[in-house]
Amino acid sequence: MMSLLAAVVQVIALGTVPVAAVPPPPEQVAANCEAPTYASDMLVCADADLRALDARMREAWAAVDFAGVVAPAAWVESQDAWFRRRSLCAFAERHADCLQAAYVERIAVLEALRRITLRSPRQGMEVSCPAAPWGHTQVRVRAPESGALAIEDGAAHVLAAATPANADGTWTPYVGFKVDGSVIQLATLEGSTIVCTLIEPR
Repeated sequence: MMSLLAAVVQVIALGTVPVAAVPPPPEQVAANCEAPTYASDMLVCADADLRALDARMREAWAAVDFAGVVAPAAWVESQDAWFRRRSLCAFAERHADCLQAAYVERIAVLEALRRITLRSPRQGMEVSCPAAPWGHTQVRVRAPESGALAIEDGAAHVLAAATPANADGTWTPYVGFKVDGSVIQLATLEGSTIVCTLIEPR
């Protein structure tokens, strides 16, 4: 008589055992505290400070016309891409610190975008970014109160949004910036860099 184990092996070999497909994770742009799926959601929903940051981020996201203010191919991380990166904080050595830094960065970027939509174009300081991928050699840079730096064209379409480069390794901004005198250096998560120079008013 064939053993149970041998029978199972034979059935699998013949391909007659239906294999249940693993459903993809649900699409999200913020933590789901009603039915948390991700480990990062579970931590956010259980921590009052992180949950407050998530709520603030939701409000900032809801107030931004992302497609209307962000230029095509801009150096601005999409909300779903940010959320996927945020969820990977579960693999960080300091899970909670990673999440906090992720939310602080995202809130700064979203609030900068919102403030730009509320103000007239052609504000801020003119800069020259010769090797920029967007093709505009002279654009404007604004540093709204949120802490994020934004580079925009003449129609106030955002070409890049950056937060201060983080050196502690807890979380890496999608675009980080450093300022050295009149020079602004932007670096993306993938390693691309742009150097912009402030243009003195005539």
